[in-house]
Amino acid sequence: MADSPSRAVEAHYDELLGERYTWMMGGSAACQANARALFDAAGIVAQPGDIALDLGAGAGFHARTLAERGFEVIAVDTNVALLHELGEVCAGFGVAPVHGHLLDDRAYRSRAPFALIVCLGDTLAHLGDQEDVGRLVDLSASLLAPGGALMLQFREQPQDVRPQECSFVVRSERDRIMECILHFEAERVWVTDVVHEWNGQLWRTIRSTYPKLRLSVDEIVTEAKAAGLTESVNTTLARQRLLVFRRSA
Repeated sequence: MADSPSRAVEAHYDELLGERYTWMMGGSAACQANARALFDAAGIVAQPGDIALDLGAGAGFHARTLAERGFEVIAVDTNVALLHELGEVCAGFGVAPVHGHLLDDRAYRSRAPFALIVCLGDTLAHLGDQEDVGRLVDLSASLLAPGGALMLQFREQPQDVRPQECSFVVRSERDRIMECILHFEAERVWVTDVVHEWNGQLWRTIRSTYPKLRLSVDEIVTEAKAAGLTESVNTTLARQRLLVFRRSA
């Protein structure tokens, strides 16, 4: 655990998760259906000329759904493999991929103001520390157009977990099995992914560990209000917290 938390996350995606993320989440069709259901639940619609910023865009299923609904989309991610997949998923749609860190607004500020900024799929928990979460909220508030929305999604980590619940199978098929092992600390959960893959002759095992922040809904709501945003959605959907904040018109 010598690497910084943010570097450990990037290394984990580079070495293990990036090329397997869509498979882990159930495949392309499931990812696309989940993205549509999420934006339906949040009531996200576009007006002519609206631009959306997707921070931590991954393989592009949220970006594509936004583009289908009329947004021009700026899609930011640090992982090259996922951005390559995003290019395929979003081919023919109005999505511009950007290789960069979520908090490096030099990569996307020139396209502001944004009608919508999203940070979904537990990406928020991948930031380096709680201060970075506050910086992302403040930055987003400064980049929103009047009446614009900031949409956040993340998994709330349990307070008490029995040891036997800290190891589980994420997904399994004949030639690939993915397991996850959790180690809980006060501010972070260290996640070890273990993938077993059959190459036709033998099993290959890949292991990698990265941290997720244990996020507080109350702290995020307080930060958003301090940044001048108003809470409009605060609910749990598909076992993840969904928050939507709006800038006054």
